[in-house]
Amino acid sequence: MVTVNDKILEVRANKFRRLCGIENENAIDFEKLLRSLDVLTYFRPLDGEFSGMALKTKNSNFMLINTNNSPGRQHFTIGHELYHLFIQEGFSFQMCNAGKFDKKNREEYNADIFSSYFLMPEAGIIKQIPEEELAWGGEISLATIISLEQYFGVSRTAMLIRLDKIGLLRGDYSQYRVDIKKSAVEHGYSTVLYDTPKDTTPYVVGNYGSKAKELFDKDKISESHYHSLMFDIGIDVDDPKIDEDGKEI
Repeated sequence: MVTVNDKILEVRANKFRRLCGIENENAIDFEKLLRSLDVLTYFRPLDGEFSGMALKTKNSNFMLINTNNSPGRQHFTIGHELYHLFIQEGFSFQMCNAGKFDKKNREEYNADIFSSYFLMPEAGIIKQIPEEELAWGGEISLATIISLEQYFGVSRTAMLIRLDKIGLLRGDYSQYRVDIKKSAVEHGYSTVLYDTPKDTTPYVVGNYGSKAKELFDKDKISESHYHSLMFDIGIDVDDPKIDEDGKEI
């Protein structure tokens, strides 16, 4: 068995991007990616510090994402869980607190490193940085950092860690860790990426509803069980609140 290190994780992250049809300079459409990989993903609020969960069975992959976290952290958690589901050997189940980069738990650390490489590939980052900031004596500006985190859909902390890993941050950059929302607004961006979503209504990406309906139609589950399964994802089959054209009322 190969001993996995950061460089191998970077190679695997870039390879996984290619397998997913995502160029290294492109940001990720997370919902589209999850659908293309057929990962049944349940977004809902979770108590405690858990950012998510991954479950792998013989026939399916499942992911749970905590919507009490900001979209930036949710995105990083998705990348983290993808490592468990598609890269880690012999994986079955894990509750996760992504973004800690804790070397005491090797696979959780590997998942964080993989997510960092997968969401923020070096080639894509370099392409977004002005040449004068890449030149000898140059320095990555706060404006560029904010632009990068907005483009790749990640938190300030995740972007700073990635830039430091690449070697693009020179000197002390602790000042960039404070007043994050304020600095984003001052540069013309909204704070959506950094805020806990106001609407944390559970929702599903994938064919959860179709599978439940199929089981009901084949008499594998009762009508009450079917209704219960759908209600778990915030859908009341008796009152779906949609019109005859399939639009929400």
